[in-house]
Amino acid sequence: MPKHTLDNLRIKRKHLVWLKDAKGLSQSSIDKAAASIAIYDKWLKGKDYRAFHSERARAFKRHLQGLRNDRTGAPLSAATINGVLRDVMKLFDWMADQPGYKSRISRSDIAYLTPDRKSEQARRSTLWKPHPSPEQVNHLLSIMPAETVIQRRDRALIAFLFLTGSREGAAITLRLGHVDPAHKCVQFDGRSVDTKFGKSFTTSFFPFGDDVERILRDWITELCQDHLFSDTDPLFPKTRVAVGPSRRFEAVGIAREPWAGPSSAARIFKQAFVNAGLPPFSPHRVRDTIAELAKLHCRTPEDYKAWSQNMGHDDVMTTFSSYGSVSPGRQVELMARFRHQGPMLEDDQVIEQ
Repeated sequence: MPKHTLDNLRIKRKHLVWLKDAKGLSQSSIDKAAASIAIYDKWLKGKDYRAFHSERARAFKRHLQGLRNDRTGAPLSAATINGVLRDVMKLFDWMADQPGYKSRISRSDIAYLTPDRKSEQARRSTLWKPHPSPEQVNHLLSIMPAETVIQRRDRALIAFLFLTGSREGAAITLRLGHVDPAHKCVQFDGRSVDTKFGKSFTTSFFPFGDDVERILRDWITELCQDHLFSDTDPLFPKTRVAVGPSRRFEAVGIAREPWAGPSSAARIFKQAFVNAGLPPFSPHRVRDTIAELAKLHCRTPEDYKAWSQNMGHDDVMTTFSSYGSVSPGRQVELMARFRHQGPMLEDDQVIEQ
């Protein structure tokens, strides 16, 4: 193996360690950075990192424009390309301070890896995203099958995501002891639950109705009474697979272990909507639904602040900017109302305290 290839491997490994131990990134973020650098390495074909210059940066950007998704065959999206460029930029920006590299790599050359402003602005925009309405959520849960323990688990998982606004990665790492059915709240302990940035907070159930709450409550009762689960067992255990009557491996119940990752929960979520004749919504759209529900219940600034905190947000503007977009049709409707009713009277301009 050429010496410069070994040098590339060493400095890349050192950079990934720096991301973990100095910047505190999660393993998933480190894996994403490693995947981006691997794309650059494949294009570089073993050339020395230290030979980086502006023309090489421009050529790599053109290369990314011609790549296609391995699974779909479609061109890479602007968001994917920009993510790769940002990760590679971070690598070279860090290398520019390392011995043996700082005299060879210029930050003015690194700047040529900057994503174009148009696609970056599109990535940062907060357009309205299609998401299930509260009525669709209640309809889905009312028709989901519940004959088997796996079907009841899947139904309870979807009910829980909407009741709490939890991300699927956090939901699958919860234990029974984190849930307080009597007070209708959940303790998201960042030390043991996979919350975003390891944050700890308490969430009370959002008002989706007694029927949705009953689904979760009955599931917890079943786990404790029928399966003898304790507070340290997972709230949503993974499927137990064994050899069935057909002498093939098949789902035969639930295990006492949690899922290893959120992909199974996301697949269950999407498939449930498809089976109900609805679009294959992603669990990422749960919080958009909850933000829509806020418009039906919140009246005062204090209401919105409490709702935002219940979603785990410190700043209410995070809720509005990330999940509070108005659909285009509703936007047109509101503007028509404004034109019809005219300006507010002076007495109406006071916000209720």
